[in-house]
Amino acid sequence: MATSGSTDFNVTRDQVIAGALRLCGALGQGETPTATQVSEAAEALNMLVKAWQADGMPLWVIKNYTLPLVSDTNTYTISPKLLKVIQAFNHNTQTNIDIPMRIVTRQEYNVLGNKTSSGNPIQVFSSPELTNTVVKVFPTPDSTSASQNQIVLVYQKQFDDLDSASDNLEFPNEWFEAVKYGLATRMAGEYGVSLDDRRQLLNEANMIKQEALSFGTEEGSFFFQADRKDW
Repeated sequence: MATSGSTDFNVTRDQVIAGALRLCGALGQGETPTATQVSEAAEALNMLVKAWQADGMPLWVIKNYTLPLVSDTNTYTISPKLLKVIQAFNHNTQTNIDIPMRIVTRQEYNVLGNKTSSGNPIQVFSSPELTNTVVKVFPTPDSTSASQNQIVLVYQKQFDDLDSASDNLEFPNEWFEAVKYGLATRMAGEYGVSLDDRRQLLNEANMIKQEALSFGTEEGSFFFQADRKDW
């Protein structure tokens, strides 16, 4: 049996749009969307992609951000925004030793003691703003830690916008069908798809999306320990 040996299949923004419009019955086989249809669908697609950022932590958009420390400075502004910081560690550039850092909530950071006390940071608080992220570390870096250490933040990045017709999705190819069906469900009401057909389309879209989500879960070991109490 001969196979292509190729695994680089991809789709563009406008191919996804055309596929979603066909699912809605707004476009026939071989037909081309109007400029208005493309413009409105592109808006809906970008809204969909941004909304899906809230689904969790897809592996392909988990990145590392290295934050250099500055002596006597405990607050840093990072741009572009880090959508969600999920892990942090303090890396010593001299010894290559990494020390896990505790990610604290806003409330936990607010009630810390003297925030100007100096040392090697072991706690971090991150606050995503509209266009950037504010990061606070504790304790405040002293001159030694600032010269020898840096903070590594493991974070979920934002999905790239789909601005142009030829832009590819920032999704692995097992997600292409889910995005197409998801867009179709968003636009079905605008194109007069009946309520029963919309329910069927939504059921199919949810099933396809769940299959993609389950595949994107990180593999790892689980350890269970009994919670023993001595009375």
